[in-house]
Amino acid sequence: MSSKVCSDNDKNCSIQEQIYSMISAPQGIYLYSTQTSYQGNLATYGSTFEDSLHNICTVNRLFASIINPSCMNVLPLVSSSSSTYLANFSGLYGVPNNGSYPVRGARGEIIANSWSNLFGGLLLTFEQAGVTSQTFWTFSSSGGLNNSADNCIAGTDTGAAGAIGSPTDVTTNWPLTAAPSCSESHPIICICY
Repeated sequence: MSSKVCSDNDKNCSIQEQIYSMISAPQGIYLYSTQTSYQGNLATYGSTFEDSLHNICTVNRLFASIINPSCMNVLPLVSSSSSTYLANFSGLYGVPNNGSYPVRGARGEIIANSWSNLFGGLLLTFEQAGVTSQTFWTFSSSGGLNNSADNCIAGTDTGAAGAIGSPTDVTTNWPLTAAPSCSESHPIICICY
């Protein structure tokens, strides 16, 4: 038998793992912004619109500056259809929707006490919570519903209009601050839980 009983990843044997466990990030749903800004034809990065958005958030997760390095599930904060809208993510994707999983900014500040509270008005703006200071694509209406008129024709056309969210609004209107041309470039906000 080997004289080495503990593995380097065992918290009882590794000083590094003991320190990490003491400073681990608080539980929650973390928001991060993509490093790249995209035109509104967001469906071009995958086989379907939803796959494309997921691909964008997965790639950008590697470079996200959030304090929770262990969150594994990523989703875009973008409505992609009349049934796949932000306020419905809990039912569709199992996004936790209770006070044990508050919505947090990049540094851990609480933006909303739960997923559904995110659409009833924010405690902090996205900018205050270190998520982004830029407007971002949402393709949503107030309250996190799908915006059937301003969605860059389901993310396929740069000649249409697309809804963008505000980094400085705490009201239920934060998902829809304007609907500029889809030829403009904006980042995407992603969630990690």
